[in-house]
Amino acid sequence: MCSSDDFALTSYIPNEPYGKSVGVVHRGLEILELFAVEQCPLTVNEISLKLGYPQSSTSVLLHGLHNLGYLIHDRHNRTFYPTVRVTFLGMWMHNRLFHEGSFLQLMESLAKITGHVVLLAIRNGLYAQYMHIVSARSSRVGLKPGLMRPICRAAVGKVLLSAMNDQEISRIARNANAMDVSLAPPVDIEKLLEEIAICRSTGFAYSEENVTPGSSVIATRVPVDVAGVPLAIGVGVHAREFSQVKEHIQKILLSELAEHFNPERIANDISRSWMPPVGQPYSVGKL
Repeated sequence: MCSSDDFALTSYIPNEPYGKSVGVVHRGLEILELFAVEQCPLTVNEISLKLGYPQSSTSVLLHGLHNLGYLIHDRHNRTFYPTVRVTFLGMWMHNRLFHEGSFLQLMESLAKITGHVVLLAIRNGLYAQYMHIVSARSSRVGLKPGLMRPICRAAVGKVLLSAMNDQEISRIARNANAMDVSLAPPVDIEKLLEEIAICRSTGFAYSEENVTPGSSVIATRVPVDVAGVPLAIGVGVHAREFSQVKEHIQKILLSELAEHFNPERIANDISRSWMPPVGQPYSVGKL
């Protein structure tokens, strides 16, 4: 969700763009994800254009989701919009994890305060995968949930790696180098381990144009695990602004996480590390 003059958060790793998924299940889920990005009613034509689907099959999918109770169909305006049934799909998990807090509210608050893109990620093999994306600026469908970032290069990826021991990180980096040989220079494993050590000490990791020219990310770990799987949250900024806004955004991240989770566990003082020991997961909200 960026304006046209914002930086492009695209990876050198090939990602499946909208419209390239095959199968009705994949496309149905992409439609629901599109509503999460756009957050407004959409017509068949708008969805078809944004996702790159044929208009006829888009119409069939939308009416199918409507018949199942996942979408409202406004016949007068010819638009579709998610129903509360979509909300209930993950509400049980959200309530068990976050109790009184709302993760969406947290991300929206971070986006509003910082004026930048906020990214939530988990590990998916050799990649960090975006689970949700919120921006303070106008929507752009090119930046979508599900995008992959190389775990050894992305800030959110380094945060996720920091929960592992150095031997496991080195193994992942070697595998990544074998996979990325034609796409980018090899990861410097010694330098990566140094960055991970800093992340464990300070609670933060960074990617300064490591993935996309012109863009940088400041990331930290979320103090809840999902079924033992750690989460990382990051704020994307223009590379030219990185040094000026880094400490400010770090303080905002700590403050907002403390407000939405357990303030005793997360220090507002940036000088205090709240990362757990290597291999020790957070217990707050863990499923």
